[in-house]
Amino acid sequence: MRKPVLITAVLISLMMISNIYSQGIPQTINYQGVLKDASGVVVPNGDYSLTFKLYDLPSGGSALWNETKTINVVGGIINTQLGSVTPITSATIVGAAWLGITVGTGSELIPRITLTSVPYSIMSLTVPSGSITATKIADAQVVKSLNGLKDNVNLVAGSNVTITPSGNNLTINATGSGGGGTVTQVNTGSGLTGGPITSTGTLSISNDGITTSMLQNNSVTSGKITDGTIATTDLSDNSVTSAKIVDGTISATDIGTTQVVKSINTIKDNVTLVAGSNVTITPSGNNITIASTSGGTIGGSGTANYISKFTNSTTLGSSTLFDDGNRIGLGTNTPDFSLTVNTTPTLGLGLKVSRTGGGLIGLAIVEEGQPTSLRGWSLESWNQKLRINASGDNGITTLKNLMTLDRKGNVGIGTETPSYPLHVATNRKYAGYFTSDSLSDETHVVYAEYLGNGLEWAVGVYGKSVPADGFGYGGVFEGGRRGVSGFVNPTGDGQYTGVEGNVYGGSGSNVGVLGSASGSSVNIGVQGVASGSSLNFGIYGWASNGTSNRAGYFSGNVEVTGTLSKGGGSFKIDHPLDPTNKNLYHSFVESPDMMNIYNGNVVTDASGYATVTMPDWFEALNKEFRYQLTVIGDFAQAIISQEIQNNQFTIRSDKPNIKVSWQVTGIRHDKFAEKYRIPVEENKTGKDVGKYLHPDAYDVDETLGVDYENNKAAREKK
Repeated sequence: MRKPVLITAVLISLMMISNIYSQGIPQTINYQGVLKDASGVVVPNGDYSLTFKLYDLPSGGSALWNETKTINVVGGIINTQLGSVTPITSATIVGAAWLGITVGTGSELIPRITLTSVPYSIMSLTVPSGSITATKIADAQVVKSLNGLKDNVNLVAGSNVTITPSGNNLTINATGSGGGGTVTQVNTGSGLTGGPITSTGTLSISNDGITTSMLQNNSVTSGKITDGTIATTDLSDNSVTSAKIVDGTISATDIGTTQVVKSINTIKDNVTLVAGSNVTITPSGNNITIASTSGGTIGGSGTANYISKFTNSTTLGSSTLFDDGNRIGLGTNTPDFSLTVNTTPTLGLGLKVSRTGGGLIGLAIVEEGQPTSLRGWSLESWNQKLRINASGDNGITTLKNLMTLDRKGNVGIGTETPSYPLHVATNRKYAGYFTSDSLSDETHVVYAEYLGNGLEWAVGVYGKSVPADGFGYGGVFEGGRRGVSGFVNPTGDGQYTGVEGNVYGGSGSNVGVLGSASGSSVNIGVQGVASGSSLNFGIYGWASNGTSNRAGYFSGNVEVTGTLSKGGGSFKIDHPLDPTNKNLYHSFVESPDMMNIYNGNVVTDASGYATVTMPDWFEALNKEFRYQLTVIGDFAQAIISQEIQNNQFTIRSDKPNIKVSWQVTGIRHDKFAEKYRIPVEENKTGKDVGKYLHPDAYDVDETLGVDYENNKAAREKK
């Protein structure tokens, strides 16, 4: 199982939020990428959790925006719109920005991706022509008008006048001796006040000075008006017409106080007053008269902040509902949520939802601000089951059942008909995913325990996977040290097994336990260790009931550092004369002693002597030597003239140049042999008394075999 740790991403397009023409520009970021693992291989199809973050730095810093979403990846391709979960506002990106991506619970991928400009974002750097008016420009910032003229004004030099530009200065001089003069008066033009000016003074835009003809169509938008600055005196009569204001752009904050009715009881737009019982509503001009049609008076008293109720037909008093202005409390005067319910044991549960006549009942939770198809959740009771659903915008229309609880105590995830205390059904890769960061030898990410009592093969954890015959793993475990660990804490004297593997039936090759290992150092496919105060077997093998039974089979060399005990032994090889059709066997040479055999041929010299030199370890390994000599090729006599000394012995023949075949045996007396001398005879003890190692050889029942009880548990389980 490869974990997705590398992502290669390409930004298809960036469509940034603009303050200008915001209604016409998309406010999301399209993102497309390819998800690969650490080997550069595209990850398998499935759902992946990805977290996207925007920063104003290429590394470090705090995220300006982030959202996490589960994306269905097919062929490694990721397609999504950033901002679909957490909206990207105009204040999110104000300069250079970088995109960071995190897969699952891993670390953020590096480097971050730099966001670049695209057509919409470039357009947001400019201001549409004619959209800024004089009233939107603060005083002492620019020349708003000159002698009533606006736009591009040219100063034209008349008679006896020169106009000289220099940097930001324009110098106006009178020329000639006969000309010249002085500006004696500046008159006020349309919409201005402060004139005429004959010496010094200030011209200003007068109240009601801006007329409708001075405003460009669609030039007044909400963004062009400082909140709360428009007063009636700022506008001339009929100066702002419908054509001058973009539809739907004037908000309540753009309108000054005491100008219009902005809301009634927090309700806005077109509000209609509806007459309830015993009430009349009568409009007359700008007046709306609300009157009661019932007779009599209503009185009473109560406690502050408690919602009133009729204690009788004409008297008001306090109810149990408390309103602090922001939160409602039922049974409490310190509510800490929008609705806080506090109850007592005598009153029972705090909240009851029921439906007269039965049928579907429940509770809808709607998350405003989310996309319409992603904001609803519902908790409902139906057909004696409690269901938690992802629902549509209204919180009623069920899009997907998330969890179902029945009255038997069963909980279903992915199924509305659970059959077990926890019943999970899914078509996704994982039906359950469990994690823990508790670092301890006692940590169990998943713990299962059978608490019953009885002589049954109860199972703590059962896994089954049979997609087809010959395929599927009932359980796969991955560990840093051991993939699978099995242990038993016995309390009796039976046979107990830490790890057991069984295969039954079929006509192929069945393997109960399979171990394999590969690496650059020592590799052990299956290892057995046994330690105790009685008889121990590191590995125990048993085979029976077959046409040919082998308790163990080794393909390759076998090394035994201890003593090997057996009923018999031989070598088995391909027959030298017919290797494809026959096998050749030879039995071992047995001895009651731990005996070694050495032999060879030698030719005596002209004097009839020959010295045979043994290896330098010969006498360190052997003792109690025995000799055999055979003369070859002639009638002669040969004797051992000098027994083994200093790892040599001497042969003497009565004739010269005689070929002699020799054999020497010795009894081992090395450290291992002296400590672990094999006894020739021993009495059976304990449970072995009266039993046979090979009951079939004596034609007795198998129950008299010394291994019968050891194999009994395996027989019973099968």
